[in-house]
Formats: sequence, structure tokens, C-alpha cells
Amino acid sequence: MGFEVIWTTRAEKGYDRIVDYLKEEWTDREIRNFLIETRKFIHLLQKNPQLLQPSTSRKNVFRGPMNRLILVTYRVRPRKKVIEILNIRGTRQKPLKK
Repeated sequence: MGFEVIWTTRAEKGYDRIVDYLKEEWTDREIRNFLIETRKFIHLLQKNPQLLQPSTSRKNVFRGPMNRLILVTYRVRPRKKVIEILNIRGTRQKPLKK
């Protein structure tokens, strides 16, 4: 069995913003494709928690692209076998402050 995936409130809001944007700018087909792609990515992440680039400043935190338009940041808690999705955002949004 893979890792359990939990979403932070911030990640849920980011995901909702992306879906809202897709609803305004794209067709139902693109929305469905995004939802399917997200599901596949989460499934892949459960099997391979260190899939993306590790953070240089925070332990057990990984960040990288889910696709060319979406960035995901997550924390792995190996002892609890949990992956916390910390943030998900579109690459068209303002850059994150460091």
C-alpha cells in the first residue's frame, strides 16, 4: 500500500482556483482532463513519494511541475506514511515570495 495523501487548506484553495479558472476560460473537456491528470499524478505520488525535486531549504519537502502549467509542493512524512500537499498553483500566477 502506498502513502496516504492529505491536502492542506492552502492546497485545496489553490486547486479550487485552478478549477475555477478552467471553468471560465476552457471547455468541460479540459476540466475533465485536468481532474483525471490530477488523480493520476496523486496515484503516482503515492507510489513514489520522492517524485519531484527536493527542497534545498526544508527537509522532506518536494516541489516541481505536475504538468507544464501546474506546480505542486508537498511534504513527505515517511514514518506516518503520509504525503501532505502543501500548495498547488498555476504557473501563470504571481511568483511565490521566498
